[in-house]
Amino acid sequence: MWWTISIVVLLIGIAYQDFKQRAVSIVLFLLLAILLLGLKLTENYWQDSYPDILANILFLTFQMGAILVYFRIKEGQWGQIMDRKLGWGDIAFLLCILLYMPFLNFFLFHIVSLITALLVAMVNKNWRNPQKGIPLAGCQALLFLGYFIAERMNWIDWDLIGQSLMS
Repeated sequence: MWWTISIVVLLIGIAYQDFKQRAVSIVLFLLLAILLLGLKLTENYWQDSYPDILANILFLTFQMGAILVYFRIKEGQWGQIMDRKLGWGDIAFLLCILLYMPFLNFFLFHIVSLITALLVAMVNKNWRNPQKGIPLAGCQALLFLGYFIAERMNWIDWDLIGQSLMS
């Protein structure tokens, strides 16, 4: 239970800092990573967890590579995209949750959270300023909070969903 409460508090803290200051303390990300990995390992064996973690890392690496190539083609040179187009906190948050989520859930969460953040940014005038950017880590922290609570409260049964999709 203390795992869940600690993770919920950290997620709220990340969202708050990102919305308020547009910067998140690295300590919050480190604590979140440790707690999510610790929770995952107390509930599963390492041999059950590491294939998902590896798949998530490979997906995120592929995606970051594709983003680099895209901006290389668009701008005609290798430029700095970190802190200009994408924040380090956004990457740090994704690195934290990839330690916890199964690959398919991570993949779908990433897509849905990006679309949701984009839609909210289109509505929220304050997020349209290219100098400030979108508080993506904060948005994703709140969305992951909903996912995490639903999972911990057993409102979602991933095994049952997987079985129904397979049949």
